[in-house]
Amino acid sequence: MIEPFANNHQSMQIGELVIENQEDKIIIYGDLDLTLDASGYEQAQQLHALTAKIIQAFEVNDTYSKNDSKSKENDDQLGKDIDNPFL
Repeated sequence: MIEPFANNHQSMQIGELVIENQEDKIIIYGDLDLTLDASGYEQAQQLHALTAKIIQAFEVNDTYSKNDSKSKENDDQLGKDIDNPFL
C-alpha cells in the first residue's frame, strides 16, 4: 500500500488499475473489474483502504484548500498549444 503524497516513486496496482504516488498528486489509470466473487471482494477492499488513506491525507493537510501550489503547474501539459509534429 502506498503512503499518499509522501514521495514521487511509489506505485501500486489493483487488478489492471495502476496508482502512482507523487508528492502533489495521485495518478490513477487503467481498468478494474470488480467481480462478485472472492477476488472482486479483495480488490474492493484494497481500493477502499487506498481511498481511505487518500482522504485521510487530505484531512490532515490543509494545503489542498490553498491555491498556492497547484498540481497543474507540475503537469507535463500546461494548457499550452503546441504544433502538431505529424502535420
